[in-house]
Amino acid sequence: MSALSFIAPCIVFGTCCYFLAKKNVVEAILMTIGSGIGILIHLFYILLPLWISSRNIPYTEISKYYTLIGIIGALANICFAAGFLILIINTIKKNTATHDQFPKSID
Repeated sequence: MSALSFIAPCIVFGTCCYFLAKKNVVEAILMTIGSGIGILIHLFYILLPLWISSRNIPYTEISKYYTLIGIIGALANICFAAGFLILIINTIKKNTATHDQFPKSID
């Protein structure tokens, strides 16, 4: 079941890589970095319980790992969200610039 939850982040990362390949702009870079780190974080959350059980790590150590990965994941999400916000703003600006170019009818 955890492998199924890995499909959506891979699709998002693939889409961001495609966008970056087509347009090398700041928003594409931010979104690709954010989604790439997000995949690594997701993979870490899947594999961490297996690693913990094989090594018998105490709870205090485990909480340190989860805290660190949570902070890195939050930064990745902020990076992706910033890129997505820039993309939305730029798209809206382009649409309003195109819309304002045409003369209005005086009917």
